Amino acid sequence: MRTLPNSRDEWVALPLFPFKAWVVTAWPFYSVFNAFSASQFSTKYNTGVLGELVIGGYMLSVVVLLIGAFIQSIVCTRGAAARTALYAVASIILVFSVYRF
Repeated sequence: MRTLPNSRDEWVALPLFPFKAWVVTAWPFYSVFNAFSASQFSTKYNTGVLGELVIGGYMLSVVVLLIGAFIQSIVCTRGAAARTALYAVASIILVFSVYRF
């Protein structure tokens, strides 16, 4: 078992991991909180402060992941930038499905 990355591609992808994890894990937390706040409180669109933080996190993730995909397209081998860009696209889709305009 390795604790540190070995290749240059892995070192470039390491700072992007928290943002990729946010894209995957924030949606269930948002759904649970939205269901809880809809049953307990009368807030605007039933999101409250935590919902706004989730949406802000998604927006930050889009920017960081797109910049990371650009850097990976220059530095890393093929495929790494495409995977990161797909996480950014998923984050954009989740922002538009969560955010109430």
